Amino acid sequence: MIQTEAVIRYLDETPATDCPYGNVRRVVTGGLGGVANVHVVTVTAGNAHVHTGYDETYYVLAGTGTITLAGRSHALRPGAVVVIPRGTGHAIQADTGKALEFVIFGTPAMGADDERFMPRKP
Repeated sequence: MIQTEAVIRYLDETPATDCPYGNVRRVVTGGLGGVANVHVVTVTAGNAHVHTGYDETYYVLAGTGTITLAGRSHALRPGAVVVIPRGTGHAIQADTGKALEFVIFGTPAMGADDERFMPRKP
């Protein structure tokens, strides 16, 4: 169910969930707010994958590294914005000894158990 009222959530009140290369804090997810999922991710890497029905926009907060989009690599640093349309293969790699921290704005808003949200191998 998508909520249609304004929502305020706090990063420091959102538990971290471990993932293979770091963690994710799902500040707004599952349709809460009805506009977008908002996740804060801290990772050293992310395997190549696609989302079949979910667009993502990354905003890099900290760290440096590389994102590969559809086979082409691009440098990442704080302030970078990356728009990843659904169906676009992408992978991320932090520079050696560093982690990347970034916000993911995912649309449409949906639960993490939705098949369209789930990452798939490209």
